[in-house]
Amino acid sequence: MSNLKRNGKLRWSPSYLRNRGQLTRAQKRAQRDLWPFYGIPFRFDEVIDPTDHFPCAGEPLIVEIGFGMGDHLIALAEALPRRNLLGIEVHRPGIAAAMAKAHVAGVENLRVMRGDARLVLTDHFESEIADTVLIQFPDPWPHPGDAHRRLVQPGMVAVIRERLQKNGHLLITTDVEVYADHCRDIVLSSPGWKEVDDSAFSRHRIITQYERKAINEGRSIHELKFQKA
Repeated sequence: MSNLKRNGKLRWSPSYLRNRGQLTRAQKRAQRDLWPFYGIPFRFDEVIDPTDHFPCAGEPLIVEIGFGMGDHLIALAEALPRRNLLGIEVHRPGIAAAMAKAHVAGVENLRVMRGDARLVLTDHFESEIADTVLIQFPDPWPHPGDAHRRLVQPGMVAVIRERLQKNGHLLITTDVEVYADHCRDIVLSSPGWKEVDDSAFSRHRIITQYERKAINEGRSIHELKFQKA
């Protein structure tokens, strides 16, 4: 795995807390038994060819960044069985839970990677590998002093654009209006983007447990859709 530090300094501020939750016994079993099929390991500075890992050779990827416990990722894999889906998540309990759900659902078009998503996309892929990148309810880091830790930053948006194919889409969903405004400002102030009204994959988005809680608590859901210009 490549290092988030270079010359002793962080290359960027991580958008996540490093330790969040312990694996349950069931998740440990899933990690041990299912990782060989669903997981994509990577070594320092290794560039990965997606066609080596997915059953639908030649199909571009749908990438979900920070998939949590995997509910949306699994539903999308079931809805689009002829597409390749890659989930990138840093927390081991979520990865194990997603693999277990994928196994129960019998989906084979899904793979997962563990690591900082910006690092994975920067160091371990090259060229335009995806036609859609999804970011669902990223941590808004609401306190002013923490804004630099938000996932959606100019550097992240730039590397996403590098990995998207021509006319590819970036879809961001949040229940925090300030964060929605932040995302729109960051993306549209970055070169090579335009905001659009619809995306082919937004119709497959499911309401997760987190989103249902947000709706029940009266928070508005903001769906932002951008296209690589």
